[in-house]
Amino acid sequence: MIINNLHMYDDYMGRTESIISETTNKTNEKRLTNLIKWIFIFFIIIFFIEPVPGAGNAYTIGDIILKTDQLRNLTRADGSGIGVGVISNGANGLIQAQQSGDLPENVIILMNGRGSEGTAMMEIIHDIAPGAPLLYHDFGGGAKNDFIYAVESLIDAGARIIVDDVGFLQVPYFEDGYTAKNLNRILDEHPEVIIVSAAGNNAEIHYQGRFSNDGMGYHSFDMVRGIPIAIQPGGIFSAFLQWDDMYGRSSNDYNLYLEENGEMIALSERLQDGSSLPEEKFTYINDGNRLVQSELRIKKENSSAEDKNIEIFINAQKDKVYITREHLVIEDSIIGQATVPKVLSVAAISPEKVNAIERYSSHGFVTLSYPDSSVRNKPDITGINNIDVSGAGGFPKKFPGTNAAAPHIAGLMALEWSLFPTIPADNMREALLSTTLELGEPGWDPAFGYGLPDAMKMYEKLQGFNPENPLDSSLDQKSIQPIQSMIEPPVMLSGSGEITGPVIITSPGTYTLGKDITHSAGSIITIMSSDVIIQGEGKRIEGISVQFIDNTPIDQNAILIQSPDFGKLKNVVIRDMLIEGTTNAIIGKQLDQLHIDSCTLSHNTIGIGLYGSNNSLIENCLLSGNSYKGLAIKDGSSNNLVKRNTIEKNLYGIDTVGSVNTILEDNIIQDNRREDIYTPKDSPPVIGPTIIPTRVIPCPDMNYDGICDDPNGTPQPTNVPATSSVPYSYSEEITMTTIYSHPTDHPTYYPTSHPTSCSYC
Repeated sequence: MIINNLHMYDDYMGRTESIISETTNKTNEKRLTNLIKWIFIFFIIIFFIEPVPGAGNAYTIGDIILKTDQLRNLTRADGSGIGVGVISNGANGLIQAQQSGDLPENVIILMNGRGSEGTAMMEIIHDIAPGAPLLYHDFGGGAKNDFIYAVESLIDAGARIIVDDVGFLQVPYFEDGYTAKNLNRILDEHPEVIIVSAAGNNAEIHYQGRFSNDGMGYHSFDMVRGIPIAIQPGGIFSAFLQWDDMYGRSSNDYNLYLEENGEMIALSERLQDGSSLPEEKFTYINDGNRLVQSELRIKKENSSAEDKNIEIFINAQKDKVYITREHLVIEDSIIGQATVPKVLSVAAISPEKVNAIERYSSHGFVTLSYPDSSVRNKPDITGINNIDVSGAGGFPKKFPGTNAAAPHIAGLMALEWSLFPTIPADNMREALLSTTLELGEPGWDPAFGYGLPDAMKMYEKLQGFNPENPLDSSLDQKSIQPIQSMIEPPVMLSGSGEITGPVIITSPGTYTLGKDITHSAGSIITIMSSDVIIQGEGKRIEGISVQFIDNTPIDQNAILIQSPDFGKLKNVVIRDMLIEGTTNAIIGKQLDQLHIDSCTLSHNTIGIGLYGSNNSLIENCLLSGNSYKGLAIKDGSSNNLVKRNTIEKNLYGIDTVGSVNTILEDNIIQDNRREDIYTPKDSPPVIGPTIIPTRVIPCPDMNYDGICDDPNGTPQPTNVPATSSVPYSYSEEITMTTIYSHPTDHPTYYPTSHPTSCSYC
């Protein structure tokens, strides 16, 4: 085996010479020296040292690359006494991972979620620091309070290191928001706590630049109208725009549009009046049967508005949404908790490409405008991704993204800290960042941060360190104990009760919305029973998007009304609530006698959608600013009454195609952007993109692994012409998408029949 490895090593070193030759012209002598040293060390490890596999089915190669295996062998350290808390989308599959030996038996779950990414993260930490106590807390669904509650709960339970991979997109981009400010407070109050956060996988779904008027009020993307986006049938994506007004005090009014052939197909037109958020967002679903070739555009609403710095993130679906790279910007694509100065923000490299940052790994700098203009050096450090995990809970067995890189750093810090438990967190962070192997420019680099950790060098530095203010014993020996979570998990309600979070209602009764709810669940309120009344009492439901690796995009429902056996539900009443930011605010399927009264449904994709439903009454509601339709009554619905509502400023006002005897009385229907009747296309559904969009060529991906096929090596699909260069697809490497899966398919909005009374009124 040694002889074979020597041949492989000699072969590799020949190829390495070309890498070094190319590198010489681009970097200084210090970077070249580090690169040669790293290559030598890496391949000595890979080819001459037989790695000792960890317990269980899977073992991360990152343990060898970071030299944490050497540190364990030298010191017998294993992370004992340093509790590591994980925040993600769930710890499902935990028992499976424990049975396979990939996780220990004593994992503490403070609150579980619906996913399994937290389980995969804990497996990585356990490989590196097998004696570190593990704690898990779900991120809570996306409300700004919930994440801070999760952090504080883990600290109260004894965690000294907390790692998260939660990708919040609806946070301030140009200033510290609620989460960032509170993490600053927590870290100041807890010198015994280190927080590690994934830098994000947003480098290639991001744009930033100064607004440049094209002469018609629209932003010019380097002399192009908009960002080209091609969406296959069934494809879904969300777009988020912000500009650098103070959060909550914006008076510069910008709008966000999606257009196809100059015709608007989605919009976001919130009014910024001086007390508003500087943001626009919408979700678009291609529910037709043809490829949509669109452009994402930004318009300044009036000429008096200032030209501001604008920033866009696009959260899209794997294999169905294609975005050109030409007008995207990788720089300054780190947001949220990963921008906090004392949080360790982690970029990602692959074991196979140790001298190259992953293309999707979010880059710095981080530029802020408020309270003062400032620039932060983020990310801090680089970790390893594309590593093996067990696949427990249905999670993929190959874990990509900065989501996988971050727990490597958490495990390394637990290992080091168990050897020096009295050293404060600030000193531990400084020791980590000052002993790295540089992978980019000397010093800090906007792609790699300070580089790749070296556990042995960090240990050597800590050996000679005597802190001026060491932690006292009450902090360096925190006890690990389960506590009661401060966040309520999703529940099922039977009979009357108060709704304070995602629920499934399974029996008749009167239910009250107990508080405002902000959540990313596929359906926030699911009604599966007849004879249900929900009293909103003026409270608000808001849907949001959160990114994780192991999920696909959803169309999110604030309220879904549907029988579990697809039968008819009767006598459901919804009163007096505000719903914003979802795909479907209220959606009902196969209903009889639904009554919706005095609700405000604004800035969703669809305000109200009724499908196969009869004898409903919709009254006294405001359906405004919805990016697609205010009201849709479809799929054989009949005898529904719509009266005394205001339906305005939506893309379409009312769509009753496929329904009969829809009665409209005393409604105000005005200022909807498109009043024409949409007729379905005659072309049959397509499996792959048979029409190549202008400037957008879908990425060939024959094996559906999320990575573009190489036209020089891997055969391309026969229905996509060969090109001289690989076109960019959102799904080239990995997909960052909204959490949770929708329980039912999205309704078909375009039947072939036409209404007898009203269409797009």
